[in-house]
Amino acid sequence: MSELTKAFLQHARAALDTAFQGYSVVKDHPSRRMAGFRNVVVFGGHVRKALEDLPPDGGEFDRFMKPKSREFRKSPVARLFEELSREIRKREAQGLDTRARVVGFNYPADVPKLGPRPAHSRELFMGDELGGVGWEVEVLPGVVEKYYAILPAAYGSVDEFLSFTAVVQTSRDPRPIDVVKVCEQYILALEQILRGAARTVP
Repeated sequence: MSELTKAFLQHARAALDTAFQGYSVVKDHPSRRMAGFRNVVVFGGHVRKALEDLPPDGGEFDRFMKPKSREFRKSPVARLFEELSREIRKREAQGLDTRARVVGFNYPADVPKLGPRPAHSRELFMGDELGGVGWEVEVLPGVVEKYYAILPAAYGSVDEFLSFTAVVQTSRDPRPIDVVKVCEQYILALEQILRGAARTVP
């Protein structure tokens, strides 16, 4: 396996860990579920893209990855999250009128109260164009995404700054989606592929 392939896998693992943090929010904090959901969709999407872009090595790694990637891309959960990712990007590009109120937050002393800091995080942002609070994360060299954190009630409020990403239906399937269940299926499927790929590393 080439050093480039190993670097791709390392970035994919870090992005997946961040998606897992988002899943914890989805599962354990119902009032902030949509923030966690966006994090799963966006950072899980970077894992998926890294897997698709992995350079071939002509050996055991390819023999494992090619059928696994093909199978995953055809799976209902992968197709669903690909559509959700496009929908979220489209809605974010349109913008949203939001309200954020932050009081008594002392930087850097109160930063740990925002929850675990994602891997490769750079700058803290508060009150961005979506009214959100969280971290800018470098998922790949030169590629930065926002990870939205939970602002403790003692420090203010953000009025459902990601309510517009409550994409619980898609154009192809109007039935409601169980957000917790599909997030779990998605990140566990990605983790299984990454674990298998890591076992081929000499």
